[in-house]
Amino acid sequence: MKLSIKKLSVICLIGSLTAGCTGNFEEMNRNPLAATEVSPSLILPKMIDYGFNCRSWEYQVGDNLHTNLYAQYFANTASYFPSDRYEWKDGWVKDGFWRSYYVYLSKNLHEVQAMLDKHPEYDNMYQVMRIISAMGAARTTDCFGDVPYFEAGQGIIEPKYDAQKDIYYDIFKELTEAATALKSNKANQLSYGNEDILFGGDLTKWVKLANSLRLRYALRLSFIDPAKAKSEGEAALKENLMSSNNDNAAIKNAEANAGHSLWTISFWNEFRASKTMIDIMLTESSVQDPRLPLWFSQTQGYAYGTSEVQYRGVPNGLPASELTKPEYAPVNNSCIWGLYVYPEWNQKAKGSVQEGSVPQGTIVKPQTIMNYAEVCLLKAEAALRGWAGAGDAKENYIAGIRASFDEARAGVSASLYSTAADDAYINGGDVKWDAAASFETKLKQIITQKWIGIYPNGTEAWTEFRRTGYPALAPVVQSDNELIKAGEFIKKFRYIDDERNLNHYSKESSLNQGKGDGQNVRVWWDTNRYN
Repeated sequence: MKLSIKKLSVICLIGSLTAGCTGNFEEMNRNPLAATEVSPSLILPKMIDYGFNCRSWEYQVGDNLHTNLYAQYFANTASYFPSDRYEWKDGWVKDGFWRSYYVYLSKNLHEVQAMLDKHPEYDNMYQVMRIISAMGAARTTDCFGDVPYFEAGQGIIEPKYDAQKDIYYDIFKELTEAATALKSNKANQLSYGNEDILFGGDLTKWVKLANSLRLRYALRLSFIDPAKAKSEGEAALKENLMSSNNDNAAIKNAEANAGHSLWTISFWNEFRASKTMIDIMLTESSVQDPRLPLWFSQTQGYAYGTSEVQYRGVPNGLPASELTKPEYAPVNNSCIWGLYVYPEWNQKAKGSVQEGSVPQGTIVKPQTIMNYAEVCLLKAEAALRGWAGAGDAKENYIAGIRASFDEARAGVSASLYSTAADDAYINGGDVKWDAAASFETKLKQIITQKWIGIYPNGTEAWTEFRRTGYPALAPVVQSDNELIKAGEFIKKFRYIDDERNLNHYSKESSLNQGKGDGQNVRVWWDTNRYN
C-alpha cells in the first residue's frame, strides 16, 4: 500500500509538471526579441511587388513565359522553353501565378485585418490592401477558373473552391467598400508614402483605381451576366475614374531592372516580338503604328545590312526543329528593345551598324498594371453597350489611342520619335471609326486598341481575348498539350500539382460549371467567342 501511494505521488508530480510545462510552453519558447506584430507599412510594398510579379524570376516564369505568349505579344525563340506550345510547367505556374495571390496577397490581407481592432489607425492601409487583393483575386480566377477564395489565406489546410461568379460578386463588394472607406477622411490614420510603391500614399488615386477596376470587371461579365455587368458598370461610371496618364497604376522596379523586369530579360535572346503583334502594328491602319519603334527594335539583321526586313515577328508555338531556321533566329526578328532600352538603335539606317555590335542606352519605364488608356477604352465599350454615364464611344475610343501614344512617349527624347502620323493612324484602315458600323465591328476596334494600349500586360490581354475573341490571334503552329487540339487556343491554367495532390476540393466534378479542370476548360465568363 505504501508503495502504491509513492507511485501515485510520483505520477501526480509528473502530471503537475507536465501540465505546468504545457500551459507555459508557448511563453517559454517565445523569443523575447521577435516581433509579434508587423506594421502594415512593411507589408504593403511586398504585397505590391510580389503580388504583381515585379521581380525578374516571377515575371519571367509567369507573364513572360505564359500570358505574354498566350496574348501573342511575344513568341519564344529558345528551344528549351516549350510553354509557347502550351506545354505545362508546374513550377513556373506555381511561382508566377498561384503564389503571388495566395502567399503575398490573401494571407497578408487577413493578417492586417486581424490587427484593426487593436490598431484602428491601420484602416486606410487595410482598404488599400483590399484593392490590391481584389485585383490579384480577379487575376487568379481569370487564369484558373474556380479557386479557393473565401477560405483562402486563413490557415485552412484544405480551403474550399468557390465558383468564379461568387468570387466576382465579392470582388465588386471589396472594391466598392474600400473606395467608400478611403473617401471618408478618417482621422488619426497611419501615414505612409514611400511604403506605397504604386501611388506614394495618394488615396485619391487609390479610389480612382478601385472605381476603374470595377468598370474593368463589370465588362468582364458583359456576355455571361449582362444585368450584373451593367449595374456594376454604371455604378462605377458615377464615381471618379482615372482621368489622365498621371493616374496610371505603375510600379517602378529596381533601377538595375530598368524599372521593369521585362527590360532585364529582353536581351537574353530567348524571345522576340510575336508575328501577330508586328503584323497588326504594321497593317491595322493605313500607316505604321507610331508606337512600333518605341516598343520594338528594327531587326539586327536590317541594321547590319544582312536582312531586307526592318520589323518582323516570330509565329507562336513553333516546334524546336523550326526555331533553328535562319528566318526565326533572334537576329532576324524584332526584339523588345525599341527606344526604351536602346534609344538610338531604331535611328540606325539599314547596313549602318557593324555586325555583332551591342546597342547602348537605357530609359527607365515602370511596370504598369492599369492605365488611363485602358479606362478610356473600357468607357468606349460601355458606351457601345448603352451604359449610362459612359459618354460617347468614338470620343472615348480616340482618347484611349492618344493616351497610349502619350504614355509610350513618356521619358523618351522628342528627337527620337514623331507625332506626324498620329492622325493618319487614327483615321486610316481598320482603326478609323465608322458610326454606321455594326456593334461587332466597333467592339473589335475597341478591343484591338485595348490589346495594343495595355501592352505588355499580357495577362489582361489574354483574358480579354478569351472574353471577346479579339484581336484575331493566330492558332499556335504546334500544340504540345493533348487537350488543346490544332487550331484551338488554351482556355485557362489547370490547377497546380500541390492543389491536385493535397486539396481534395480541387478534384470536385462540379468545378468550372461541371467541367472540372484542364487547359481546355472555359472559365465562367468565357462564352466561346473565339473557338
